[in-house]
Amino acid sequence: MQKRKHIFLDENAKIERMERKIKKYERYKPHKLKTAEEDFRLQEKLAMLSVVASNFMMTGHSPTLVLTKREEGDEILMPVGGGQKDRAKEIICKADFRKLYRGGKGRKTDPLMIVTAICMYVMRKDNPRRGDIRYSNDFISKTGVTKEIYQHISQKLDDFQNS
Repeated sequence: MQKRKHIFLDENAKIERMERKIKKYERYKPHKLKTAEEDFRLQEKLAMLSVVASNFMMTGHSPTLVLTKREEGDEILMPVGGGQKDRAKEIICKADFRKLYRGGKGRKTDPLMIVTAICMYVMRKDNPRRGDIRYSNDFISKTGVTKEIYQHISQKLDDFQNS
């Protein structure tokens, strides 16, 4: 069998090859410019959010608009309930996890732990009198969230929200 030394490409193949070479260099973006679909780390965190949200039974997506009578007598569409998961997703997309809680000196950091603390923060902001989130809960203790860690992360989130 005779070997072919040169493979002659037709015009379409040449164009496709050049497009692939150009895409190869366009593919790499700085971390800040990536969207949620392009950043696999963010996709992992959002997947963790859905697990934590289902464990905590957080309210789902945007609140529904309901016709509500006001004191003046007119009816207006006002949001009712919900939106905890969306607020948590917004915080996760914007916040830098390394700034929220740093490891080192024997401190264990885990994205699941930080996502859990963020969900607890959102739920407590939604209902400050909520006292049924116990740190002794099986899920919370397995993720590693303690009272000190939660207070540290919630303080950082307060500072982040205010700025």
